[in-house]
Amino acid sequence: MATRSQSAGSACGWSASRPMRLAWRGTELWLLLPLLLLVPLGFVITHVAESQVLEPGPLGLATAYVALVLAAHLVLVLSGHRGDQLLLPLVATIGAIGIVMLNRLPGGTSLLGLNIGLAVTQVAWFGIGLIAMLAVAIGFRDDGLLRHYKYTWAAGGVALLVFTILFGTEINGARLWIYIGPIGFQPGEFIKIVLVIFIAGYLAENRALLAGASYRIGPISVPPLPYLLPMLAIFFGVMLVVAVSNDLGTALLFFGIFLTMLFVATGRRSYVLIGLLLFVTGSYVAYRLFAHVRLRVDVWLDPFADPSGAGYQIVHALYAFGRGGLFGDGLGRGLLPTVPGFFAIQTDFIFTAIAEELGLVGAFALLAFAVFLVFRGLRVAVLARDEFSSLLAVGLTTSIGLQTLIIVAGNAKLIPLTGITFPFLSYGGSSILASFLIIGLLLSISHRAAAEGDQVPR
Repeated sequence: MATRSQSAGSACGWSASRPMRLAWRGTELWLLLPLLLLVPLGFVITHVAESQVLEPGPLGLATAYVALVLAAHLVLVLSGHRGDQLLLPLVATIGAIGIVMLNRLPGGTSLLGLNIGLAVTQVAWFGIGLIAMLAVAIGFRDDGLLRHYKYTWAAGGVALLVFTILFGTEINGARLWIYIGPIGFQPGEFIKIVLVIFIAGYLAENRALLAGASYRIGPISVPPLPYLLPMLAIFFGVMLVVAVSNDLGTALLFFGIFLTMLFVATGRRSYVLIGLLLFVTGSYVAYRLFAHVRLRVDVWLDPFADPSGAGYQIVHALYAFGRGGLFGDGLGRGLLPTVPGFFAIQTDFIFTAIAEELGLVGAFALLAFAVFLVFRGLRVAVLARDEFSSLLAVGLTTSIGLQTLIIVAGNAKLIPLTGITFPFLSYGGSSILASFLIIGLLLSISHRAAAEGDQVPR
């Protein structure tokens, strides 16, 4: 019989009777080494292009960023971690592109009377995010805390959403923020993780029943309602609260995650059909009932109808894409940051700013990194050793991929702009921290798969 200390150690992923062994993560290291040159070079190019003077400050910030990433790699090596070796290099590369761009954008935060630039703040959040990632990747090598308390996680997420509605701060028409003193955060970034945990746990427990059909509604077969209703009640409760808060991007993201996980778990195309019908119906009802929804759709359909008012952001974003062309204007030479009254470039329109300066080639290269990150996340799901871990990896990966798709499509005027962030690229502590928690969970799942299957991910 295991002692209490042994059980506690097992839950945290280590055992007192088993010495910790190093894990040589050579692939990860070799993919991180180019950042030693590319990140400082990017900082130098943008700084010189803007100020015509080379100063040591940007180089110091670039060095700090690379040092943080390499330190995270070293911790994974020393802890004997055998998780996927491409996740960290991919997010570090996407993050580096974002920080280089933020280094030349105006704005920042005030701390003790000093103005701290966007890039400095973002590097600090990356450091905090890397610590959170390591804590989850190393400390949560057993999923019992997530699997067995799925209803507790769901209740906590709903409570946090309701608290945001009642006491949150409204910015740009959406009540998304909770402030504790001078520090604000967006609960929606973390609630998506909680929602994925609950759905993965519920689907893993009731997959066979949900995949089977007991009733027919016309040509569509549905599972026993007692098993479907609890998940639907919690999900649509979350969606209702999100809709009331005017957070349309998060509502779309949550819906896409839910539908994807339900289809992956059951393989039933009827669920996708029902989901799409609900989406179309809900979109039409929202357009008819809510003025802010009508405004966003109307601006999306014809931003040039009011180019100096409601369509101002989208019009100038389209101009920026056009100026960028195939190869871009060059780092630090884009005009979008100089457009008077153009706001949220560091969050909602950072992809547009990058496309203007690096062109279509640079934009597609950035998207290639994001697509490959999704591919690696799905690979983690395929190699997972149990159903819950597999569904959890699918949901977490979907959240990153769908969030990227929504913001890029909004920037390119393929869908109405929703205002959510580009993971690891956009400015913002909540987004960075939540995204690193997702990577930590994926590393944890892939470590368990490698340890139990005696295989080292390449």
